[in-house]
Amino acid sequence: MFSQSLTAQLTRMVLLLVLTLVVVHHSEPLLELLAQQAVDMGCHQQNGAAAPDAHAHHH
Repeated sequence: MFSQSLTAQLTRMVLLLVLTLVVVHHSEPLLELLAQQAVDMGCHQQNGAAAPDAHAHHH
């Protein structure tokens, strides 16, 4: 059925995730782009003073 074991697939996926996180963490333009997109989508407040029930809703 599967040519690769589940352990090998999970290991590869975890390594890819870690590599992606390291690249994003060390790439300032990409980090700024993702942060600006989060602000534009309303996920984060720019002024830091959110309404008391701002996080009461579920995503």
